[in-house]
Amino acid sequence: MSGLIRSLRRFEKNLTRSLKTHALQISEERSLCYRQIPGTKSPTILMVPGLHSYSHMSGMKAGCIMRFCDTTDHPGIIYDHECMGESARSGVCNKDKVLFSHWVEDTIKVVEELTENSPLVIVGSSMGGWLSVLAAERLKERVHGLILLSPAMNYVYPYYQRHIKTLPTDIQHRIETGDIHIVDGKFGDALLKRDFAEDSLQYHLTLEKDSININCPVRIIHGLMDEEVNPEDSKKLCSAIQSEDVDLIYRKNSTHEMESPPDLELILTTLDRLTKDLSFS
Repeated sequence: MSGLIRSLRRFEKNLTRSLKTHALQISEERSLCYRQIPGTKSPTILMVPGLHSYSHMSGMKAGCIMRFCDTTDHPGIIYDHECMGESARSGVCNKDKVLFSHWVEDTIKVVEELTENSPLVIVGSSMGGWLSVLAAERLKERVHGLILLSPAMNYVYPYYQRHIKTLPTDIQHRIETGDIHIVDGKFGDALLKRDFAEDSLQYHLTLEKDSININCPVRIIHGLMDEEVNPEDSKKLCSAIQSEDVDLIYRKNSTHEMESPPDLELILTTLDRLTKDLSFS
């Protein structure tokens, strides 16, 4: 494991760039792009990206996860949401029609179509943590572990409300009447779209104690320097998950992205321990 960590500290992304990109057809009008690496060990590791482009499958964390899979012989899958990242460039994309519900469905489809009934550990980054929790509730027999990185629960609508207020009045009006704006902030591109944001409200979780019906091991890692998602929210999430096997790890100097070498080391060490603790034959 230490040799893997040393190589990842050089921020290598060559593996993900060399992996072939495939298309998964969801419907005639919808598709997403993914990359996959084979392996003989269980569980399969799936990474679910967040809202912003920094966490897409060409990003640092995705590259590290796939390097881990390559080194440890675990099957691994990374993908980009419909109309984001590689899925926007190479897939069937209609930004006018994409909804948050589609992204929820996409996560389920990736599991059902690409993982061959293998036990799963899902790694969710930012808003991908929210999607991972939704998937784990729906796929209890398949998901045997979760690792949630700066999890952004119930994130999309507040994000929309916050950012639309910063735009000129004419652009605000266009977005409110159905137009689309791509936010190019410090975390990269993200959709700002009214019906997308409103559609996400049906998936909001109360975060009341024991309200999330997940009983697999869960590891939550959050940086105390996160200015995008309040680190205190991870305490609420920890309490809301029914599982008794939930660890919450705070990093004093880590930001929302969690891409520093120590962050990556902690993420991969956590993933390594969890896959070994699950003890699949």
